[in-house]
Order: sequence, then structure tokens, then C-alpha cells
Amino acid sequence: MSHVHELSYDDCAMLLRAGVFGRMVLSRPTGPEIVPVNYTVAGDAVLVRTAPGTLLDRYAGGAHLVFEVDDVNYERWHGWSVVARGVGERLCADDLTDDEQRSPRPPHWVTREEESWLRLRWITLTGRRLGHGWSPAAEMPVLRSGTRTGG
Repeated sequence: MSHVHELSYDDCAMLLRAGVFGRMVLSRPTGPEIVPVNYTVAGDAVLVRTAPGTLLDRYAGGAHLVFEVDDVNYERWHGWSVVARGVGERLCADDLTDDEQRSPRPPHWVTREEESWLRLRWITLTGRRLGHGWSPAAEMPVLRSGTRTGG
């Protein structure tokens, strides 16, 4: 049987920065919503590109949000999860900081003429892993290009 271990802040940040796909959790008038998204990280913020009128564009600005990224290996009975919490900021491309402008852009899954951005500067960053003796980053199915990971 595996044990659950808390991840350090540095390990959480490394895993979050290395990933490319996660889930944004928000609340709308009909209740909670989970939105799968491509993302990038610049500084201490998760950035998501969306479009005007989408759920994220309508409900995430100024709202308390939760962002989660994880990976599970069912054959080996281990995995990890990282959760970032903060308040969402709606932006246009011109509002991105210089650091955010230079960061790798999330890949386009949908072609849109207009785009808007959501920034989630995390207030808390926590994570857990199940099992030991393995490297969570080394087993990520997709790893952001150019990301250095440890063991």
C-alpha cells in the first residue's frame, strides 16, 4: 500500500511549470464548473488563453479560482497532484507583462479570431504525491519543452 506525501512548494512549482494541461475550477450562477485548459506559467501566475464570451471569460475575472494539474500511473500505483489557488484576472494580450509576453504560449486547440487571457496569481500552491522512490516529473506524459526537472 502506498502512502501520501506532501510536496514542497518548490516541487509543486516545478511540476506546475513543467506541465501543459490542467483544469480550472470556478463558480457560476448554476454552480461549480471544471474547465480543461492548456496553460503556461510566468512568474507566480498561471496563464490561460481563452476567447471573449467563454465560461472563463465571463466568470473567472475577479473570482476565487482553483487550478489543478496531476498525473497518475495506474500500473505502478503512484501519482501526484498540484493545486494553485488565487483570484482570476481577465486580460487582453496588451495587458500581459513583459515576462508573460516572453513565456511560451499555450498551444491553440481551437482557432479563434479574438482572444482574451486569464491570469491566476497563486496565493497558495500545494501538492501531494502517492508513493515514493520515483520522479513525478520524469513520468509526466507531456512535458513543457525546455523545462528542467529533477529526480
